[in-house]
Amino acid sequence: MSENWGNIDELIVKKFTDLLSSEEENQLNSWLSLSEENKVYYKQMQKVWEASDNIMAFDTINVDADYALFANKVGFANKQKFGVNRFLNIRNIAAILLPLIGISIAFTLYQTTPGFGKWVAFSSDEEVESIILPDQSKVELNTHSKLVYEKTFDGKQRKLKLQGEGYFKVTKNPEQPFVVEIGQTEVKVLGTAFYLEEKGVNGATNLIVTEGKVSFSSGDKNVIVSKGESATFVNGSFKKVNELSANRMSWRTGVITFEKAGLNQVVTSLVDHFAEQIEKVDNQSKDTDRVITTKFDKPTLEEVLVELRIHFDKKFTMDGKKLIISD
Repeated sequence: MSENWGNIDELIVKKFTDLLSSEEENQLNSWLSLSEENKVYYKQMQKVWEASDNIMAFDTINVDADYALFANKVGFANKQKFGVNRFLNIRNIAAILLPLIGISIAFTLYQTTPGFGKWVAFSSDEEVESIILPDQSKVELNTHSKLVYEKTFDGKQRKLKLQGEGYFKVTKNPEQPFVVEIGQTEVKVLGTAFYLEEKGVNGATNLIVTEGKVSFSSGDKNVIVSKGESATFVNGSFKKVNELSANRMSWRTGVITFEKAGLNQVVTSLVDHFAEQIEKVDNQSKDTDRVITTKFDKPTLEEVLVELRIHFDKKFTMDGKKLIISD
């Protein structure tokens, strides 16, 4: 963030809508600690937010006209946000700031917040969902994932944000790059197909490219990933792998494939594919050198466990959402 804190309104609205990243949270806290005036401004924004029921009347507001009026009245007609050195004296404008600040929030909402004009938010629950974007690109979201994208791709870039897992089939447009923000990373393409996954446990972001080339970046770090390759970003660095995990996208295809796979590899794939049913694994069995080569097409968990019992000569049982493996 720059020294004049030009995007403080955006950070505050993100705070109210639970969209702040950990880095942005630290930035907002730093700004709040600078002065009592900053804290007063934040509290007034919060009061307006709560009193206006999250600006439900936003659709009736002429954002540009109302914001221009507001900007002229409080003295920043060039749409500058409040800076530390030029912070408006709230005590002197208290009579007009509270009713007008809602307009500033509305403008910020329109520019940054899903559901308030410029952005659309789509969440998947218990089932995989498909989305057709404004440019006819297709996105398949795994369960419990969220995609935020611009309602109309009329800027220099097609911008999106992903939480969870998704597979993207991107309509080619060399004049308008397709940019997906996920975790601490960004994926940029012109037209291709790829899979993205953000792992909440260790903060890793995984990318698999099935068509074309993808630019995978974080800050000044960047790696180019081509068809048939995958890459992971974790602990501030990229790791590129020239092979694909056969079951990484089993949630999308319904197919689970094992090729000379050991027990640990099999269990990892099961936990990933049946995430709703397996939350914990308790392996009480002895180590084994046995491997399995087989394929399942849209199986139930019990169907898989039956075959694994035979192949590995072990007991696979479920206790609630815990998978227990024993001899």
